[in-house]
Amino acid sequence: MLKRTAHMAVTLGLTAATVAATGTVAAAEHGDNSVVRTDKGAVRGTTTGPVRAFRGIPYAAAPTGDRRWTPPAPAARWSGVRDATRPGSACPQTGSVRPAGPRSSNEDCLYLNVTTPRTPAAEPRAVMVYLHGGDHTDGSGAMHGAQQLAARGDVIVVTVNYRLSALGYLAHPALEARGESGNYGFLDQQAALRWVRRNAAAFGGDPDNVTLFGQSAGAHSTCAHMVAPSSAGLFDRVVLQSGACLGGSDTRERANALKQGVKAARKIDERIKAAEERDDWRSARPEHLVYGFGQSPYPYGPVYGGTLLPRTPQEAFATGQYNKVPVLQGINRHEGRAGAYAAEMGKKGATGDPEAVLDQADYRARLEQEFGPRKAVAIAARYPVGAYDGSPALALGAVLTDADQARRTVDTGRTLARGVRTYTYEFADHETPWYADAATYPKPSFPMGATHTFELPYLFELTEFDPLTEPQQALSDTMIRIWSNFARTGKAPWKPTTTASPNAQSLASGPDGLHPVDFAKDHQYDFWKSLD
Repeated sequence: MLKRTAHMAVTLGLTAATVAATGTVAAAEHGDNSVVRTDKGAVRGTTTGPVRAFRGIPYAAAPTGDRRWTPPAPAARWSGVRDATRPGSACPQTGSVRPAGPRSSNEDCLYLNVTTPRTPAAEPRAVMVYLHGGDHTDGSGAMHGAQQLAARGDVIVVTVNYRLSALGYLAHPALEARGESGNYGFLDQQAALRWVRRNAAAFGGDPDNVTLFGQSAGAHSTCAHMVAPSSAGLFDRVVLQSGACLGGSDTRERANALKQGVKAARKIDERIKAAEERDDWRSARPEHLVYGFGQSPYPYGPVYGGTLLPRTPQEAFATGQYNKVPVLQGINRHEGRAGAYAAEMGKKGATGDPEAVLDQADYRARLEQEFGPRKAVAIAARYPVGAYDGSPALALGAVLTDADQARRTVDTGRTLARGVRTYTYEFADHETPWYADAATYPKPSFPMGATHTFELPYLFELTEFDPLTEPQQALSDTMIRIWSNFARTGKAPWKPTTTASPNAQSLASGPDGLHPVDFAKDHQYDFWKSLD
């Protein structure tokens, strides 16, 4: 009985001293587990349905004033019981990406949210720490509800805010004296992971079983943690959603990032001078330092080539110098249709014709823009519009998917398979929910299918999308089971990836179901390699 009582105290995050200090003795006796003591003080969350939620917990000090463009400092302690029923402010951003965090100019934003099953467990639960997407310019930890993942997956879910845009990732010579510049958002993520190691047990989680997972920009950040020496020991498994580690333009090397930072600072100076009649970007209002999704003139994200990230993923994986943990990685089957959608919406806006659609000329022009005239000829022959129901948009979507995300996924899987157990999936639902706000996001002339971000409603609660149908809900249950079981065991219910084959599993609803696919063949991997 004594051991059982002690275990429950750990699970609920309450000790006798804590209960007495916070005045929750009566509540604890009646099964109230909405108060948990962290290493900085007690927090009170909410208990709703099958979950407990603790929102807006500071994991680091506010990066304001002199702390702008410095590594995160420890959060201050507090007395009494801190209200943890509402998320903390999103980091400064325009709020221009969906699903996304709100527009914000508040630099006091280094908060995280913890969602747990309502009832205590016999053993500590696996912990899943999620890094949101948004091009490193938009998003917040609270933009994806984690109730269904926590409850149906029987795991602890932590979602994290981190600094964005220039405030999070500006590399600049003038900032080097304060320490290695360009990786403030990445350092925030490390601080959050250290918070999880210290505090997971208080919420009923296992600090020795932490899965780091992210989507898009969050997956690229997760890749960076795999190769950062100082991230070693902060996580035990990895899930990469639509953000494979190798290839692409997401890897910023330090020398180039510093040059880009100088140019970015000039652009920022112009914005500040126009708005504030001065040109001091180090003390400017935060709203003049951030760009919206796709608006930044230079890419943001982790910077490689310093002490923090001494090797790129390519270098680290090739030499075996990375944090070796099991990996679950994958993409959405129609990732690139998001790019085709943007192109079609752009044409409607440019022509003023709401019925405008992409035509053959648009398709060829985009191929030349992306790949150059010579390669465009070969690509158009390989991806003829006639093979895609006569739709230039669908052909463009297939090209963008295969040239970028699919190829990178094959390369990443083959490379990682030499050193760690790796599994590859493909989210392939053909009928996916559309945005609830169809006036702002009108449907295109072609089916979007499983495009970029469209797997998220299957794992999280997102009010931006229409509700799941019954078959889609069944797929959601399956995906949550796969993700959470991987978090517990480091294994998926299909063959691991090898150096020869991705051995990918298709995840779809209805008659398509779950089945293995020839991922490299389906996405014409050999053709794209031949263009090198």
